[in-house]
Amino acid sequence: MRRIAPLLILFALRPDPGAAHAFEGGSGIYDQFTQGVAVALTAPSIVLCLLPLGILVGGWRSDGMLAVWPWLLAGQAAGLFLAPLMPPEITAAALALGLVTGALAALKPDPPSPVPQGFAALTGLLATMSSFEGHALFELPLGVHAGLIFGANVAVAAPAALVASTLERWPRDWLSIGWRVAASWLAAICALVLAFEMRPLLT
Repeated sequence: MRRIAPLLILFALRPDPGAAHAFEGGSGIYDQFTQGVAVALTAPSIVLCLLPLGILVGGWRSDGMLAVWPWLLAGQAAGLFLAPLMPPEITAAALALGLVTGALAALKPDPPSPVPQGFAALTGLLATMSSFEGHALFELPLGVHAGLIFGANVAVAAPAALVASTLERWPRDWLSIGWRVAASWLAAICALVLAFEMRPLLT
C-alpha cells in the first residue's frame, strides 16, 4: 500500500486538458497575466462564485473586505494545492456556493461575525479549485497564476467596495434593498447555470 499511495497521488496530479480552462502557451508574462484575469472575470463557475461574496461583505460592514481578506487569501492558497485533485464537478460546487452566498446576502445582509469569514474562505477555496481544475500543480505559467488570483480578488473587492461606499454615503433603505435584490439575481443566475451544468449528469 505504501508503494501504491505515491502513484495514486501522481495520478491525481496529472493534467486533464479536456476539462481544464484553455490557456495559450509561449506568451509573455503580461499576456499570461491578462489571460488569467480574463478567465477569473468571465468563467461563470468562478465569477458567479465570487460576486455574491462581494455584495455580502460590502453590506455586512464598511470595512468588511479588510476583515475577510485574510480568509479569502487562505482559501485561495489551499485551493491552489488541492485543485489538481478535484474532478470537473468542482465547477458545480462553486456555482452552488455562489447560489447560497447570494441567497444569504439577500435574506440576511448582517450575519454574525464568523459567517462572512467562513464564506470568504470557502469561496476562495472553491473558486480557486475551479480556476485550476484540470491542470497539474504549477503546470500553468506564473503569470497565469498571478492573473487568476488577482482577478478573483478584484471580483470580490470591487463589488464589496461599491456596496459599502454607496451604503455609507446614502444610508437609505431602498438602496440596501436594491443591493439585496442584486444578490438575489446573482443567486438566480447561479441556479440557472448550475442547472445547465448538472443536466448531463441527470440525463
